[in-house]
Amino acid sequence: MFDYNYQVNSIANNQQVLNTQFTNLQNQFTPGYKAQTVQFTDVMGQTMGGKAAKVQSQGIIFTQGAIAQTQNPTDLAVNGNGFFTVYDGRRIHYSRDGRFRWNNGALTHPTGMQLMGFPLDSQGNIAGKMGPVQMSMDANSALFAGRYMNYRFDESGKLYGESTVIDPLTKQAVTTTTPLYQVALSAFANPSGLQMTSNTTYSASPSSGQAVVGVAGQGALGQVVAQSLEMSNVDFAQQAAAVGMTRQNYEANFAAFKSMNSLTENAINLVR
Repeated sequence: MFDYNYQVNSIANNQQVLNTQFTNLQNQFTPGYKAQTVQFTDVMGQTMGGKAAKVQSQGIIFTQGAIAQTQNPTDLAVNGNGFFTVYDGRRIHYSRDGRFRWNNGALTHPTGMQLMGFPLDSQGNIAGKMGPVQMSMDANSALFAGRYMNYRFDESGKLYGESTVIDPLTKQAVTTTTPLYQVALSAFANPSGLQMTSNTTYSASPSSGQAVVGVAGQGALGQVVAQSLEMSNVDFAQQAAAVGMTRQNYEANFAAFKSMNSLTENAINLVR
């Protein structure tokens, strides 16, 4: 017996899968984007006629993306399992998108959230609680934080201010560095349980567990790669092939529904 409920659910499920696959393809060049998946689990005996109900579950694939070098000193990438920790003014989010830029004296994510880090003392040791990475530029002197001519990140995620002076004896330029901040990285017991808050940001959930906050080099957090970005992990060929299969299923289900709907209408007209 043809089950309308089951057929309509199948069409809707295929449409949801297609939407997710198209979203992945649209973001194949978005740094830090992680491919999404949609799966449907059968729950027996919950629909008419004994057909199985489909319960949707969404997931995120957190495999490492390729790391590409850039020329921007505030571009950062994570090579490992860690996430950048960013703050929207109310709550913490997590991201693999390292396209940070200075905005009103704070290092900001493309969403406008602020990158979080730990202040450092002159020896490079953590000297305070986690907070936004901040370093304004003096409009008059064009110096960062009023004293540094330049800045750089290293692979431990430390931000240094750089000053250059001329040695009075040798007349050579000497550059000194001062540790300022260390980028905070976060990890999760089950990252696939994170909930998306934008294309490249996530929030913790009961499924993901609470964030374990640390710095580069600790556990499986990985390293911070300066002047680099992690590319999307979307496999174009795989996603394109999946789209083709899903469309075939969608069209087959829709054709079956139309055929049975037409036969039902004809039968009703004969009875009348």
